[in-house]
Amino acid sequence: MFALMFGMGLSLTIGDFRRIALAPVSTLLGTVLQLIAMPVIGIALAHVYGLPPLLAAGLVVVAACPGGMFSNLYIYIARANSALSITLTATATMVTLFTLPLWVQRTLAAAGEDIVIPIGATALQLAGLTVLPVTIGMGVRGRWPDMLKLEKWFSRIGAIVIVVIMTYDSSQRPELPLAELQQSLAPAFWLAVAAVVLGLAVPALFGLPTRDSVTIGVELVVKNILLGIVLARQSLAFDAMIPIFAFSLFQTPICVLLLIGWRLLARYDLVTGPESRGAAAPP
Repeated sequence: MFALMFGMGLSLTIGDFRRIALAPVSTLLGTVLQLIAMPVIGIALAHVYGLPPLLAAGLVVVAACPGGMFSNLYIYIARANSALSITLTATATMVTLFTLPLWVQRTLAAAGEDIVIPIGATALQLAGLTVLPVTIGMGVRGRWPDMLKLEKWFSRIGAIVIVVIMTYDSSQRPELPLAELQQSLAPAFWLAVAAVVLGLAVPALFGLPTRDSVTIGVELVVKNILLGIVLARQSLAFDAMIPIFAFSLFQTPICVLLLIGWRLLARYDLVTGPESRGAAAPP
């Protein structure tokens, strides 16, 4: 996880955070939807589907996670608002170390579960996995700009290590948790759908350009899955990772459909506001 976030740091500059002042409405709205609205929807879905405490906690973990690095890539390819995407990913990643443990603890307490998440210790742990490596990565890029070429390698190595750890954890179980996976599929699917609907509808209500709405929708649905898995594995139990895995099955297909729709609308000039208010257009 450290390697992944270090790679993200290599891809960021101080200018990415300065864009918050250039597009305050889009940035603030996207961050609030990411860190407050999405966890509330996750809690509601867990209640509607009657998920056991650990599955409910896992669903809320993925709902409360910030956007992942792939969201920036998808936005760049689809020519939406890359500046806003990078800003939202970076901002939410910094703030989530405080909000994520609180949402998980709230879910467990509501379910009457005795598992207690040490908020301060978990926040420090997340900071060590997110803020610290991102900061180091940004510092390294500032001192040695050519290090940006290694960003993909750090990301790949980190992803491979986490997949190996997940595979090992799964092999220690006497049987595959098929029942828990089946129980998690429907709420995970509707969480992904809700993310896109929320990301498109709420910014539109605020009069933001279509490009910003699509960007926020992608940020809400393409999560930092590996961050959620690490938190679930270290602070909860294996079962809490199952809804996170279930969500990962849906986030990319739904994101791709959203971006195909965006490109079709852009092709036929059916979008509003070609550029974000005050934000730089994507490269």
